[in-house]
Amino acid sequence: MKNNKKFYNFANITEQSADLYIYGEITSYGWDESDVSAYSFKEELEELKNVSEINVHINSYGGETVQGLAIYNLLKQHSATINVYVDGAACSSASIIAMAGNKVYMPKSSLMMIHNCWTCTSGNAKELRKQADDMDKISVAYISAYMSKVNITEDRLKELLDEETWLTAEECIEMGFADETIEDEQENTVNQHVNKCILNLVKKANSKKEEKITITTQELDDKTKQNLREYTSKIFEEEFQKQIKLNNVKQDTLMVSFLNNFLK
Repeated sequence: MKNNKKFYNFANITEQSADLYIYGEITSYGWDESDVSAYSFKEELEELKNVSEINVHINSYGGETVQGLAIYNLLKQHSATINVYVDGAACSSASIIAMAGNKVYMPKSSLMMIHNCWTCTSGNAKELRKQADDMDKISVAYISAYMSKVNITEDRLKELLDEETWLTAEECIEMGFADETIEDEQENTVNQHVNKCILNLVKKANSKKEEKITITTQELDDKTKQNLREYTSKIFEEEFQKQIKLNNVKQDTLMVSFLNNFLK
């Protein structure tokens, strides 16, 4: 009886895009190797034909380094744009796969973990020395995958690998393991509301053509005021605090001044 359990799953397949979920241990173990290894991954990837976009979602503690390298290379060689989303954690060989992304996105609550490969082995002294030499060569391959993405030096990368390092989303972006953080739903809702408010004000300005337009705090509802306070403070926090302290003006006044200048 074959074991049909796989560590990945292709879903939502259309002519333009497909979603790939890597949510398990990356392994070649099974009753039949082709059921659970990079071999079957290759077969299913080829069935996608000419999709232009593959969204790779990862939540995995990793597994076999060579399997991870194979999937990394298969994705890198594909003609589609590869968008990687670290839904929970991308650890060990799963972090290698993440490096295949043209863009890597991480929620602020996600993590990445990198380390050197390890193994269980037995044998005499000569055999153990050879095993260590082999692992050094394997490390050359996955270091190459990381270096294709990160903006740190190879020496710094090796230090992180030696220390078996857990990285936050912010640290990943700083060092180039990832490209962007994903806003949480509440923050995104606030930004959408503010953007809608600004868009409406721009439309109002355009409708007046050459006529000069100004707005007052009375024209803004309470929710918009609060969201704009948060939004503009985030962008101009240092300058706002400086003006409030020096000129003893209210934040709402500065906010409206900002919008009026924006609408000129």
